Amino acid sequence: MTKPSGPQFPSARQLLAPIHWPSWLLVGLLWLLVWLPSGFRNALGRGLGRLLYRIWGKRLRILHTNLDLCFPNQSQEQHEAMARQHVQILVCTLLDYGLLCFATPARIRRRVRFQGIAHVDAAIADGRGVLMMPIHSCALDYGICAIGIDHDALGPYKPMRNPVADWLLRRARTRFRGEPLPRDAGLRPVLRGLKSGRIVMFLADEDLGPDAAVFAPLFNVPKATLTTPGRLAGLGNADVLLATTLFNPEDGGYDCHILPPLADFPSGDARADAARLNACVEQLVMMDPTQYMWTLRLFRTRPDGPKRRY
Repeated sequence: MTKPSGPQFPSARQLLAPIHWPSWLLVGLLWLLVWLPSGFRNALGRGLGRLLYRIWGKRLRILHTNLDLCFPNQSQEQHEAMARQHVQILVCTLLDYGLLCFATPARIRRRVRFQGIAHVDAAIADGRGVLMMPIHSCALDYGICAIGIDHDALGPYKPMRNPVADWLLRRARTRFRGEPLPRDAGLRPVLRGLKSGRIVMFLADEDLGPDAAVFAPLFNVPKATLTTPGRLAGLGNADVLLATTLFNPEDGGYDCHILPPLADFPSGDARADAARLNACVEQLVMMDPTQYMWTLRLFRTRPDGPKRRY
């Protein structure tokens, strides 16, 4: 498969500069953790998560603001418990990232399990494009990367400042049949991917500002929601499948849940379509609310002007 002509991997000189040696030590730790028992990784992740919770000031403020907005009927004690568990699960998934970078395809298949992959295969068999919209869960990358073992896929990619971290991310997303799709690439490569039979991953649950967005409720809070998925689905003759990947602390595996395709989408009503997308996001979040990325500024753009929430 031809690799993309977009941004290239960092050069060897960049990667091996002395300033990045501590980062390589962390990569080595991720490689080592792949071969250790999952119980050890999870215990380490929970311990480091408890420590991070005590020092993660700004992100914790965003997290608690989102919980207050989305779950106003819950107590502060409930929010505190959710927040603590969220940070611990997030660290557990980060410590497990070497799985995607260094483990064999067979081992990844055993750890990452797909529920609803038949919806993907049915769309491909019918000659339709597949616009998969995973939400920002702690284990987001596990579904995105693992689906590329058996399917041609274009995945979202935002270059990272640290070239070693950038190398690690790119390695995970390009090891198999996945290709990175930079955010600034525009819609043409997305449409080409849809029309050529590739699965296109599109992350649309962030607040990216008012451009190409309408306000639709998410947990009864107005949220700037992109109208791009509707346009892509129409132009690319694509099924829209929302999905989430959840970490299973019981067995150390990852479960990727793919919802059935949205019927009659797009409808021609951008606000109605946005409301349907957000309703699906809510459905997926509620599978395990502790695993959604509440540290995102989900409601940064406000319908009543520039007053800040965060």
